[in-house]
Amino acid sequence: MSNASLAPLPLDDLSDAFAPDARARAILRGRRMLREDLKSAGGTYDLGEVCELLGAISRQAVDKKVREGALLAVPGPGNRRRYPTVQFDGEGRLVKGLREVQAALPTDNPWMVLNFLVNPDARLGNRPPVALLRQGRIGEVVEAARRLGEQGA
Repeated sequence: MSNASLAPLPLDDLSDAFAPDARARAILRGRRMLREDLKSAGGTYDLGEVCELLGAISRQAVDKKVREGALLAVPGPGNRRRYPTVQFDGEGRLVKGLREVQAALPTDNPWMVLNFLVNPDARLGNRPPVALLRQGRIGEVVEAARRLGEQGA
C-alpha cells in the first residue's frame, strides 16, 4: 500500500458521507411532524392543569381516563405526560367521542392519535376530525378512524 492511498481526503470529497441517510431523514421528518401536530393542537396542559380543568380530580383519576382512552396524553419534556389542549372544549370539558375514536383507530400510539385528530381528513370533507367531534358528529369520525390505513380509504 502506498503512502498516497493513505493521504487524507479533502473534506469536500467526504461531504456525502456526512449527509443523513433515508432513515435518518425520516426520523427528522417525524420529529417535525410531531411539532406541527402539537402546534395544531394548541399546545398541551400539564397534569395539574388537567386535574383543575376536570373538576379538581385526582392524578389517579386522570391516569384512569388515559388508560380508558377518554383522555389523550403524549410524552412531554422529561418524559412526563402532557395533554393536548385540542381535546378540551371552550368550557374545559373533554370533547365527547374521544374514547370511541381511540378504540377505532388501528394504533394506540398517542402521536398517531393526535395526528389523526388535528389534520384535515378527506373522508370528513377535508376537516380535522376533532372539529367534527366538537359538533357531536362522533359516528362519522369513528368510521373515518376505523378506515384509517385501509387501501383506498
